[in-house]
Amino acid sequence: MQLDDIIAAGRRIAGQVEKTPLLHSETLSRMTGVNLHLKMENLQFTASFKERGALNCLLQLTAAERKRGVIAMSAGNHAQALAYHGQRLGIPTVIVMPRSTPNAKVEQTRVFGAEVHLEGAIFDETLAFTERLAMERQLVLVHPYDDPRVMAGQGTIGLEVLEQNPDLDTIVVPVGGGGLISGVATAVKARRPELRIVGVQVERYSAVDAAFHGSEPTVQKPGTVAEGIAVKSPGRHTLPVIRSLVDEMLTVSEEQVEQAVFRLIEIEKTVVEGAGAVGLAAVMSRPRLFEDQRTCLILSGGNIDMMILASILERGMVRTGRLVRLKVEIPDVPGELGDLTHLLGDFDSNIIDIAQERTFGGSSVRSTLVELTLQLRGEEQVELVVDGLKGRGYEVALI
Repeated sequence: MQLDDIIAAGRRIAGQVEKTPLLHSETLSRMTGVNLHLKMENLQFTASFKERGALNCLLQLTAAERKRGVIAMSAGNHAQALAYHGQRLGIPTVIVMPRSTPNAKVEQTRVFGAEVHLEGAIFDETLAFTERLAMERQLVLVHPYDDPRVMAGQGTIGLEVLEQNPDLDTIVVPVGGGGLISGVATAVKARRPELRIVGVQVERYSAVDAAFHGSEPTVQKPGTVAEGIAVKSPGRHTLPVIRSLVDEMLTVSEEQVEQAVFRLIEIEKTVVEGAGAVGLAAVMSRPRLFEDQRTCLILSGGNIDMMILASILERGMVRTGRLVRLKVEIPDVPGELGDLTHLLGDFDSNIIDIAQERTFGGSSVRSTLVELTLQLRGEEQVELVVDGLKGRGYEVALI
């Protein structure tokens, strides 16, 4: 894959995918101390950059290959992209997904008329089943990242970013198998070799980071909020490009990714899945690495499971002191619970949930523990409520 392949891909897919905006974020820039620009690939029709590579590959099939159809293994975004454009172009599509794929991605893929199979606990098991099925039915296998045609399609993002803001210093890219970053790095380094390319993985799936730094890969743990980049090993085509052109690889924790998803919703009013938010997670956790750098974050996708999103929002409210659980000991006599709730009202705290525990708590048989979930304005009000209760003689503990 060369720059010419990416330029040709850009011409090929023009008008069939969105040219997504590159927006400057004043609030996130102020919060992190980094001049941040957001490439909104979550605004593609299927909410992911994967449309670019999938479409570029489909448009290069022969007539016979189109008739037989294509097959792909994917955790969701590549699946939706291939299914959507396959349906639009009249190409039969078979999709194989890991059994752990969020239901939202499964259903959204079926909406586009694809034949969907749920097979394998991890990506490699899904891949093995896919390869067997492709051989049995003579389907064209469209790999989600380790295909030069797919890589070239993803690289069109790099060309767009340079066109939209030629003065950038750094581009931060989510990394799973490496299709996106290898395409972007090829495009950008050919035009602006001094521009820094930084890749980001989650700690639980950091094979590319380990290969890049020449270290042993960490033991992978099942389950990640960034399932879109939960890939066990980099691609045969992508890894050499990453080693040659990428300037740095970083990893982020699950909590840091959750916080980034939360901030993007709260501040930018945009929904980004965990895989798409790792760039912001990296900047928020290591702002000094990006000081004085006009930095572009590629928000690669927005397909997040609603249950996961709900949990992230609740956990974000807890982390920012807007949902708080307290344990308060009160005398077990009539009127004391009413006095406590009245006092909490005086502190402008909203009681979301309340429960009493007599048998398993309390310092005396004549006392009871009250557990409260409160809605507050933030950390300053938490301190106000706790200090206020203690000042009235209550034993208070944050849970």
